[in-house]
Amino acid sequence: MTDSKAGDSRSKFEPLTQSSGEVPVFSLVVYVARRDNKTEARAANLEGFSCAAADERAALQKLLAEVKQRVTECIARKEQIGWLDPPLERADDEQQRVIPFHL
Repeated sequence: MTDSKAGDSRSKFEPLTQSSGEVPVFSLVVYVARRDNKTEARAANLEGFSCAAADERAALQKLLAEVKQRVTECIARKEQIGWLDPPLERADDEQQRVIPFHL
């Protein structure tokens, strides 16, 4: 927690530390678009993940399963996950979704 006085715009956000027993939570930024009678979804903050499905829900479920597998593997191997910051650029026909997830 930070000390901040009312009106002090210089206060800095500091994330809470996690104890070893807590489950980490991640945020996946996804861009979705309806193209050729399918919904396409692509990860914006993790390169190399995209899919297409009949509807948005199915596309997001499929994409999230693939991302969770990758994140799980990276953690098991003690490798960097490779989050992109800033995320990839969004195309004009895409809408942004943010999906919080845990493993």
